[in-house]
Order: sequence, then C-alpha cells, then structure tokens
Amino acid sequence: MSAPSVERPRVIRRKIIVPDTPVGVVPRERLDGLLSQLVDAHRVVAVTATAGAGKSVAVAHACRSFNRPVAWLSVDATDTAPGRLVTYLEEALARQLPSVRGIATGALTAGIPHAEAAGLLVDAAADEDVVFVLDDLERLHGSPPAWEVIGSVVRYGPPSMRLILISRRPLGASILSPALGDEVARLVDADLAFTVEEARIALQRLGRPGNDAQAAVEATAGWVIGVLFDAWRSGDHVAGTSGGSDGIGNYLAAHILGELDAADHAFLISTSVLEDVTVDSAVALGIDDAAARLASLRAAPIPALWSADPPTLRCHSRFREYLRGLLAQRGIAAVRELRAAHGKLLARRGFHEEAVEELLAAGALTDAFTSAKHAILAVIDRLDFAVADRWIEALSPVVPVGDIGFAEAQLMLAIARDDQAHGARIADELAAVGRREQLAAISERAAALMAWCYLLAGRIDEVHAVLDAAPAGPSVNVVRYSLALVEPGSGPPRPEPTGGLLDGMLYGIDYFRGRLGELTDDPPSPWTRVAMSTGRMGALRATGHTAEALQQYEAARPGRFFGGIVDSVVGPDVLLDAGRIREARAALARGGKFIQANGSPILTGLHRIVAAKLALRADRDVGTATAILDQIDRDGATAYSLVSELARTWRGLAALVEDDEDSALSSLRTAVAGMQAGHRILELPTAAVYLAEAEWRAGNQDAADQAADIALQAAREQGSNHVLLQALADFPAVVARRIDAEPHADSAWHTIGRALAAQGVAVGTRIPTAIELVEFGGTASLLNGTDVRPSLAKCYELLGFLAAHNGAPACRDELLNALFDARDDESARSYLRKTIIGVRRLLPTDAVSVSADGRVGLSPDVVLASESARLEQDLAAAARLQGSELVTATEQALEPLSRGDYFAGVRSAWVDERRQHLAELATTARAAAADAAYAADRYHNAQRLAEAVLAADPLREATWRTLMRIRSAVGDYDGVITTFAQCEKALRAAGITPAPSTRTLLNQLRR
Repeated sequence: MSAPSVERPRVIRRKIIVPDTPVGVVPRERLDGLLSQLVDAHRVVAVTATAGAGKSVAVAHACRSFNRPVAWLSVDATDTAPGRLVTYLEEALARQLPSVRGIATGALTAGIPHAEAAGLLVDAAADEDVVFVLDDLERLHGSPPAWEVIGSVVRYGPPSMRLILISRRPLGASILSPALGDEVARLVDADLAFTVEEARIALQRLGRPGNDAQAAVEATAGWVIGVLFDAWRSGDHVAGTSGGSDGIGNYLAAHILGELDAADHAFLISTSVLEDVTVDSAVALGIDDAAARLASLRAAPIPALWSADPPTLRCHSRFREYLRGLLAQRGIAAVRELRAAHGKLLARRGFHEEAVEELLAAGALTDAFTSAKHAILAVIDRLDFAVADRWIEALSPVVPVGDIGFAEAQLMLAIARDDQAHGARIADELAAVGRREQLAAISERAAALMAWCYLLAGRIDEVHAVLDAAPAGPSVNVVRYSLALVEPGSGPPRPEPTGGLLDGMLYGIDYFRGRLGELTDDPPSPWTRVAMSTGRMGALRATGHTAEALQQYEAARPGRFFGGIVDSVVGPDVLLDAGRIREARAALARGGKFIQANGSPILTGLHRIVAAKLALRADRDVGTATAILDQIDRDGATAYSLVSELARTWRGLAALVEDDEDSALSSLRTAVAGMQAGHRILELPTAAVYLAEAEWRAGNQDAADQAADIALQAAREQGSNHVLLQALADFPAVVARRIDAEPHADSAWHTIGRALAAQGVAVGTRIPTAIELVEFGGTASLLNGTDVRPSLAKCYELLGFLAAHNGAPACRDELLNALFDARDDESARSYLRKTIIGVRRLLPTDAVSVSADGRVGLSPDVVLASESARLEQDLAAAARLQGSELVTATEQALEPLSRGDYFAGVRSAWVDERRQHLAELATTARAAAADAAYAADRYHNAQRLAEAVLAADPLREATWRTLMRIRSAVGDYDGVITTFAQCEKALRAAGITPAPSTRTLLNQLRR
C-alpha cells in the first residue's frame, strides 16, 4: 500500500515563498555571515525577538548566502488547525523537494496523527541539504496540537536539514528540548539590533541625518523599526528599550497615521483585513478610489513592503495589528461588512476554507455555508475535526432540512469518533426526506459510510438498501466484504485497500475473519501500519506474538480511529493471553462504557463474548459465562453470523465442562459448519478442537478425527498454531488421540504435541523424538523441527545410511564399507567412532545405541525420516493413481530434486549407488507421468516431463514415441520428424536402431 492518493490542496502562495526584502534595505553583512555560520554549524536556529526587530527581513536576506535551497512557511492564525499546518508544511517543503509532496497529506488521509505525519514529512527529506524556515510562529499561540506538529518537525528533522524558527515569543522546551544540546543556536534582540554604523546607513537611505544614528541606537537599543521610523523621538518612548506595545502604538498614531491624509488613513484601516492590498482587492471591499489611495501611500513613510505587477501593499505585521485594532473601534457592523466582503473575495478566488472563517466572523452564514460545502471534506481528510465541528455547529441555523451538502462530512466525523449510532441517525434523517439514496448515488464514499453505520447498528436491510443505490467503488466494496461477518456464506472476494479511512475497517474485518498472515507481516508503509493498527494488534495476539500485541495495546493513542473496538474487544483479549487477568477485567469494564454509549448490537455481542471467554478460560466459571451467553441470545445478537458462531463455541466449552454432551455437540457442530461456510476462521481451531472432544465423548471416533483435522487445517491457514494450542490445552486428549492414530512420528500432530508439551501441558501419550534429514541440494538435520548441526559432516552420511535402511541397526563392517569405501584401517575405525559420537551428541540421551557386537542403531523412541525415503514413498503412492492426479502427485513428490543432487558433493560407494537409484526412480516416475499427462491432454506438462526423462536417459525409446505423439497433438508435425531423428541418433550412438513400432508411429503421425 503506497501513500494514499490525495488531491493537491489549494494554498496561499505568498505564505510559502521567501519574502521579498524591502527596496533599499540596509545591507547587513554582519547578520548574513552570522546566520550562515549558525546554519552551517547547527541543525536548529531559533530567532526570537520583539516585533519590529527585523527577524524575517534578516533571515530572508541571509537566505541568499546559505548555498542551500530554502523552503519557507509564514504561518498565520488559521494554521492553529494542525491539519492545515501540516498541509502548508508539505507544500512549502515540496517547492524545493517535489518528492515529498503527498507524504504528509496522504498520511493524514490514512488516519496518521498530525504530529506523526509531520515527522514523516521531514524524514522524507533525509540526505537533502535544505533550509526550512518557519516564520511568525507566535501566531500558533494557544494551539497545543499545532505546537506538537512543530515539535515533531524539530524532533524528526534529519541531520541534513536546517531549521530556522522565527517567533516574537520565546520557544518553550516542548519545541527546543534541552536534549537537543548543541544542535540548537539562538538569535535574539541583541544580535538583530542595529549597530551605530548600520543605523547611520539606514537613516541616510531614508534621507535623514546620519549623525542621529548614535542617539537612535542608544535610545532604542538598536530596535530596527524604532530606528527606521523615529519611534525613539516619541515622548512615550522609554530610552534604551525596543518599545512596548503602548509606546509603539502611540508613536504609530502620532507620527505615522497622524501625518497621513485622512483618506489614506481610513484606507489603511479598512484594508487591514487584507494581508496583501491591491486595487482589485480593495475595490472588492467597496473602496472605489483604491487606485488613488495606493498611489498616494506609495510615497508615504509607512512600515510596509511594496511589490509591483500589480502594485501591492503589505503592511508590517505589527503595523497591521495596530490597524486591525483601530478597525475594531468602528463598531461591529462596520467590521462585519468589511470581513464579509473579504470572505466573498476569498471564495471567488477559490480559497474556500479561508472564506468560511471570514464569513463566519462576519455573521454571513449563508455565504459561509456555500464555501464550507466546498472545503469541509478536505478539512476532515486532514483530521482537523475541531474545525469541522465548529463549522457544522455555527452553520446549523442555515443548513436546509434534508440538505446533503454536509452529510458526508458528518458521517466521516461520526465514524472517526466511533459514533456509528450518530452516523445511522444522519442517514435516517436523510431517508426521512427522501435524500439518503440520492446521496448514495452521487457519493460512493458517503454510501459506504452510511452502510457501515447501519451494519454496526444491526440494520442489515438498510445496509443493502444503501449499497443498492450506490455506484460500484472501492469504499462500497469494503462494506460488501464486511457483510460476511453478519450474513451466512463467505461473501465477495476481499477488496484491495482504498488508501483512506475505510482501510481501518478492511483490516479489522480481516482480523475477525481470521486472515492473519498479512496483518502480522511487517507493514510496507506507515499508512498501512496505521490502517492496520486495530486488526494487526488482534492478529499479533492470535498468532502468539503476545508481547508485541501488548506493546501496541499499551502504546495506543486515545481517540485513535476504531479505538472503541480495541478498548472493548481486542484489548481485553490481548491482556487475557498475556495472563494479566485483573487488567483484562478492568479493560472489559472500561470497554463496557463505550459499548453502552455506542449501542451497536454486534459490538455488544463481541464484547460479551470476550467476557464469557474470560470467565471460562481464566476461572472455569461456567455459571457466569452461561449467563453472559444467555444475554447475547436475549439481545438477538446471534442473528449475526460471527457473533452466533463465537457464542456457540464458548457455549460448547461450557457444556463440555458440565459434561452436557448433547448441548456441546449441537452448539459446536453449528459453529464449525458456519465458520467453514463463511470462512470465518479466527476461532475455527478452537471450535473444531472442542467439537473433536464432544464427538469422541459421544462415541463418534471418525467424526472426532475429522474435527481435529479441521482445526489443524484452520491453523495452517492462519499461519500459526497459537489459537489451536490454546484450545488443545483445554482438552489435550484430542492431540493424544490423533498422535496415536498417526503411522509416522514426523506427522503434523506429533509436532503439535511437542509444542503443547513444551508449554507444560500433559499430553497423555508417548511422543517419539523425530529426526528429519534434508538430503537434496544440501544437508541438514531437524530435531523435532529445529535445525541441529553435527560437529562432523560424516554424521549426515551415517544418518542417511540408517534412514535408507529404514532405521535398521547396522554393523561396523557395513558402515565401514558404506561410509569409508571398505577401508578397515585404524584411521577409518577412529573416524567411524567419532562419527557415532557426533550423532550421539546431536540427539537426546540414549537415542543412539551400540550393541555388544558393534551394531549401531536408534532407540525405539526415535523416528528417523529422510527426504529420500519420503521421495520413494510418495512416488510409490503416486504410481497408484491415474490421469491428472498421477501427474500432480508425481510432480509434488519430485520437488526436493529441484534443489540439487542427493548428498551433493559427497562421494562414496553407497551414496553414489543410492544417488543413481533415486535418479532412475525419478526418471521412471517422470516417464509414467508424461504418458498420463498426454492422456489427460496436458500437453505442456507432458512435453516438459518427457524431455526431462530423455535428458536423463536418451535410450528410453518409449518416451521418444510419447514425445512424438505430443508434437503431433499440438500440431508440430515438423517436430514429429525432428523428434524421430533425435531418437534415431541417440539409439545409433548405442549401436541400435529404432524399433519398427517407432517407424510405424512416424508414418502415422506425418502429414
């Protein structure tokens, strides 16, 4: 699963470009050099100083000397929404590193928390020597989630990235942790302050006397804006300071605005709602003489930046704040009128999110609703739920009855918060006015969300009604797949992940259906990891990775997607498996509060099933468990297939504990049959083991064996024996009976029995030690499934010899003849003794015996199996079959030969003889399989097998005839002649000619 595909967001370009430096700005080589040195030496540079200290201008000017690409983000008050902040961080960085585009926004779409998404973003810039400037950070004041995002950027920024953080306010320890140490450098007011020489140049460029520089610097402590705009001359200014808010305000009133024409004065105040003032934007506010006002202000000494094409005024942030304060004094009605006009301008330009905020502030709810319909889904996709909630509440008075504009957004919020009952109510309200199917028809995702809410509400007919009205698509496919949890049968095939919110549902369904393999593999991407979180936690538990599941449970964040299912169902199961019974009960109690609030009959049923399981497994408390299961029946939750099957499973265990065989058989037969039919196999090993015990108690031995084998097969499909072993620990006699029925000690049931015994469970039958010898393409010895390596390679040959002779004891002379080419000198005898000792050390005590007459053998408690012996057995079994079954069985039996020769690299008389025997056996089997494949019209298999036979033994004339028939069957008549010629040549090399029957066949097949 790659990064989810997301639409590129609409952003305000001005925020993500390096600001222009003012025309005629004082060159400050001192600051340029200092910043360059700090950027080269430190990963983080914090520039914190008062308003007007020249922070942004200094950094913007120094950027030209960094010799690195520079990404810039000027945050504003709207970026207090953490999702919006992450979006802008990505767009800013992507201007310099296009490869990061979609990393963070895709992560948000997949449900990854904001701070983690920001960490993924900067991590994606590893090895890139980029400078990332974050300006105006003080505007995030009061938003802990936004600061958490910035903290993540600082924490996870790679060593190659340089961060410059600019703020009027000091940056706290949550951002600049003491642990960063020398990674952080700081630039403060004193560093930014004008020197006397810099002040002199600045004043001269403004046409003022340079000899005032000394006095200006002394009066302002070098405060840049104070020097440039004569704030130090203000009577309210305190000498030697950078000017408090009152002092600068009084100065701006008296010496900046007070010296302007009244019309220009009013124009600046009215346009303070705009970041950038142009003729068009001012006219949009209702200011008809905008062009004249901008022309007039162009020559005025005001703290602002100007740019051309079109002429644009941008007031210094501190000056603009002052102007906004003056605007507020005009009264609510005047301010609202200007903000409404600004909001409509933003909407016309396509900035709907910004428009909503302005229009809400202006009280223009109808216009805000229009823009909100465009923007709210994107807001929710980036997980800014608080913003969406605020909009929905504020706009509720103007949302028309039955309007579907906000419905999808409200549904997404409901599901993200595990409040599916609210989602169902939204769908019901739409249905009441005839709009539900209309929404389903135009929005596939909305249809899926409504259907999912109905499903958890247990209203399956409504699920189908919504899905029937919806177009086909990945989200709808997920919900259709989920129906297999509640309806009989296995349902449609598993769909591919959507890359969005519904993937959490998909992976959760996988868990409850027992599809555990993919969930326990290492997730291929961060998006997959987050989407999988609930299902993966459960799957780790069900496959025996209890410690990892417990770690994920304890690390789970409050408020995560689908967290209610973790709290009420998956988490208590994890704690139970970890043996933390008291904590499991506490978790069930906490989860019960969610269940009560949620009201889903399906989740309620699953929650109660875990409670019943806990009562039975932890306490053997049949009474409590039965009471819980009875409540599930009374609630009607057994109408849903998954709940019904799990309830019957634990009811069956309760009946077995109470020796109620009839009830056990009835419950467990129904449970196993339903699980098999619906392929809901999470607890199939459990139900089938319990059924095996119930069938045996009822005297149905064959049915008991069949049930046990169903349990084993289900465990294989799950890729783990954990659930199977848990059930067998309840009734170990099930595995004991299956072991006693197995003819070979290397069977799967023997392996299961050993694993159960290793857990301290008394199995109740003798389980022989199993040695399996790997012989083709390399050698290895497996002791009870574990690879063990002898000290001498000759040990493999000794085990191979014994295996080839069915484990029969061998005398010393036989072993010397076989392993040492009949040598009987002291060296050979010594080597044989060391080999026997090596095998003894490899196996349990007393597994190898040497009799008084020198015969070497294995204990009756040891079963020796080998690949070559199994090859002989499997080929003999295949030879008893016919047609395609013979072909398939033969090819499967011959698979070990594909790895290489028998005892590859070993040269001794008996190995060479056995190698030749196995090769001839394989050639004969392939010849028979080639004939069978030809008869079954499997010409491709037949040709491959026949060619392999002739490569090994070119004198098999019957196989040449088979190959000629195959060529003819596929229309290769020239090939028939070529094959005959090859046969003739091969036989001639041996001094013989083709049989008359071969020539006759040639004449028959030629065209």
